[in-house]
Amino acid sequence: MGPIGMNPSRHSQINQLRSLINKDGDMNIHGRRDRRGRLKDLYHYFFALSWPKFFIHILVVYLMVNVAFGALYFLLNVQPVGSHAEGFARFKECFFLSVETSSAVDFGRIQPSGSFTYGVMTIQALFGILILAVITGLFYARFSRPTARVIFSNKAVIATHNGRRSLSFRVANERLNQVVEAHIGLTLTRNEISTEGEHSRKFYDLKLERDHTPLFSLSWTIRHHIDKDSPLFNLDAPALREAQVGILASMTGMDESFSQPIMARHLYTPEDIVFNKRFKDIIQWHEKEVHINLKDIHEMDEGPANF
Repeated sequence: MGPIGMNPSRHSQINQLRSLINKDGDMNIHGRRDRRGRLKDLYHYFFALSWPKFFIHILVVYLMVNVAFGALYFLLNVQPVGSHAEGFARFKECFFLSVETSSAVDFGRIQPSGSFTYGVMTIQALFGILILAVITGLFYARFSRPTARVIFSNKAVIATHNGRRSLSFRVANERLNQVVEAHIGLTLTRNEISTEGEHSRKFYDLKLERDHTPLFSLSWTIRHHIDKDSPLFNLDAPALREAQVGILASMTGMDESFSQPIMARHLYTPEDIVFNKRFKDIIQWHEKEVHINLKDIHEMDEGPANF
């Protein structure tokens, strides 16, 4: 990653890692976009919205369309059956005529007249079908989007394992089904200063003891050995905070139940890294089955890691 575009004093005051990446691994990047560019990619725009914003957008579009067609009926002098309403009262009736037309519901409260009025109703009926199809497609695509229920331990541990200094954390499959061919990658990011005094954020891939498993259904301890080639070599807690070190874990796999790919991410900051502890055992072996206690996935014991 290139220069961050900040002077040294500002660089030391701002926690860039927290500003850049959220705990779930999503990028916290905002910027102004050309509205015309957004209109060219409406599907992605609606797909990426949160569920509350998605429903608000749908409601706004629905109301705007019906208000527009209601205004057309109002200008065409459409009158309620047996009524001589004027002004806002007639506009309200025209609005509900628009709602009835777009939803193919007819209460018979308003009687349109004239070929042009019927033409507008025909166009709106077609427009309503198209809008319903688009909204249904967006809703289904959002609802059927594959999601991972992977739990990451809220702390990562630096301790000795089999005589070697290691960084480790734990993941578990909350659904307790099979995730086939699960792969995980670990990336370290930290601030660095070049010999010319230029500040930048660098990324390094961390080599793992094992980066894949054919079947992921219980828990999995991810481990990186800290040797002289590791970016974590000789780094203590103050050094981690000073360099604003972040460790991003990214897991992919295939959910066997849905036959769909899934992805999960998690970010560990210096505040999430503890030293010389070990994770509690959460696997319970029985004669005919295995139990896993997901509630204790974050629990640790004092002392060197010997698991």
